[in-house]
This record gives sequence, C-alpha cells and structure tokens, in this order.
Amino acid sequence: MCVGLYQADRVEDRPLRTYQAHRPFTYSMTWEMRDARHGRTNNYGQLAPFDYVPGSHPVIVVGDSYIESQMNDYRDTLQGVLGSMLGTKEPVYGLGLSGMSMADYLALVRQASAEFSPRAAVFLIVDGDIAGSLVDQPGYRYFRPTAHGLKLTLHPRKVHPWFTRVRQSVGDLYLFRYVTQNLRFTLPRLGPLFHEAKAAVSAQEGGAQYAAVDRFLADLEVGSGIPARCIAFLVDGDRYAIYDPRLAAAPADLPGARAYFMRRAAALGYRVADLEPVYREHFGLHGRHFDYYPLDRHLNGLGHRLAAEQAYRLLAGRNGGCLP
Repeated sequence: MCVGLYQADRVEDRPLRTYQAHRPFTYSMTWEMRDARHGRTNNYGQLAPFDYVPGSHPVIVVGDSYIESQMNDYRDTLQGVLGSMLGTKEPVYGLGLSGMSMADYLALVRQASAEFSPRAAVFLIVDGDIAGSLVDQPGYRYFRPTAHGLKLTLHPRKVHPWFTRVRQSVGDLYLFRYVTQNLRFTLPRLGPLFHEAKAAVSAQEGGAQYAAVDRFLADLEVGSGIPARCIAFLVDGDRYAIYDPRLAAAPADLPGARAYFMRRAAALGYRVADLEPVYREHFGLHGRHFDYYPLDRHLNGLGHRLAAEQAYRLLAGRNGGCLP
C-alpha cells in the first residue's frame, strides 16, 4: 500500500516531475502490510529526502519502479548508496517512476539535461524495458512505427470522469489503497479503466525489439548531453532463477535482444555491466537474496549496493574518469 503519492497533473512534465511535490507517503507490501516505509517527495515529486537543484551537474540514476524504490529507505537505494560513496563531491539524483520503459528513459534524460546539465548517468535496465518501449500505454512514451522508422511518441493520459470522481472521493482512504495495492484486487468491471494500454508492435517480434535498442542507443548521447563514456548501463537478470533454476521466469525482453543491447552499447562506447553474474557469484558465496523474495522482485538494500558498486567501477577513476 502506498499512501500519499499522486502523479503530477501535467503529463508533459513527466517523468522528470513524477508525483506532486513535498508530500509525505507511506508504503507497505502484502496483506500483512509488511516492510512499512515512510518518506516524502521532493520539489520534483521524486522520492528523495532532499530537493534537486537546477544546473547542479549531478550524476543521475534512471530507471522504473526499481529506482523509484518505494520499498526501500533512500539510503539503501542505488542512488543513495552511490551518493554515500561520492560523499559531498558530487550530487546524485535518482529519477525513477513505476511503469517506465526505455522510451521513457530517453524522454527523461532530455528533460534532465535541460534542467540539471548532468555530468554522468547510470541506467538500471530491467526485464521489460525493451519490450515495454513498444507498448502504447496512456501517460507514457513509446516507440511508434512509422515509414521513417520508430518515432518517440507520448500517449496523453485520458482518465474516465467517473473514475476521477471515485478517486477524489476515496483515493486517500487507507482501506481502498490496501485492497487495490496490497491485496492486488481490482473489480472486473473496472478493468477497462486500468488496462487501456495496447500493443503498438508485438513485443515478441524480435526485429522490433532490436530496432528499439538501436533507436534508444543512437539518440541517447545527443539527447542527454552526456558523453557515452560517462553513461553506465547496469543490466539486471533473473535473480529468482539464481536462487533456484525451477523459479526461472519467461522474460518479456527476448534474450537475444538483451544480449544485443549490452553488445551494441559497449560498441558505441557506453559502459556496461551485466548484473546477473555479479549476483550469481555473490549468492554462491553468501546465499543471500537481492530482493524481497518470495514476495517481490524489486531489489533490496543488498541488491542496490552491489549495483551501485558496479556503477562506481564503471565510471570512476581510470575506468571512466567521470566520477571523482
């Protein structure tokens, strides 16, 4: 259950401005309301305990709900750990929003470039980021096929007036959020209001996923204003399969497209780390989980810390020279 988070009114301002600014929130998971977390949005509606400053040349950390990280204390997130590693040398800004894909990341770094002039960027790439960039979903960007290739497109969010009235009436009620989020319950008749997304291109068409990777990587350096050598990609893997091969999940991103992403990014000069062997080695030595297994696949503090260490390795010192 997450209480107190309302998306920013102007969809055009998202994903840089995510939720309404300076609002307290509480998060918990499952019917038992386990792992309760409390926090407050900052001036950009991001889940950080400090405000972001325009023109501050930060390191930005970009991702979806894994970087939004409602289920973790800020100090235990990738951006929080990386910020601690850098101390007061450089600001680190986490920019994450649940439901985003690779297409949204491209729009986000353009906004962040204009607002903050970042010096470096870290992307956490999770399963579904590639396939999701081909899905037309209200309130998000996607790559729309055209005669001239894939075009980055925003689908304006249209909310049913009846749903708006209901949300205004009961949206802050703890019971309502507990039923819909912790218990994952949705009334069948409300289905069309919550699931308006439709596939623009079949996510299982390998050619479309490869084309999405090419479009994203080709536009990223120019759009972000950050040199390729100062952009790090941390590519997540199937951690449950590491714990037990029988728990392996069918991926949304084609394995070939995932491998192509890493290979193509490295060829273009971006910094790349595959987190799967990192997690596999650590689990073999210590037997510790990197997420909230078996309740939730989102990274816990250990998973974020190992990812942050890889980001620092890729960008700092002789390797990248982009971090002090």
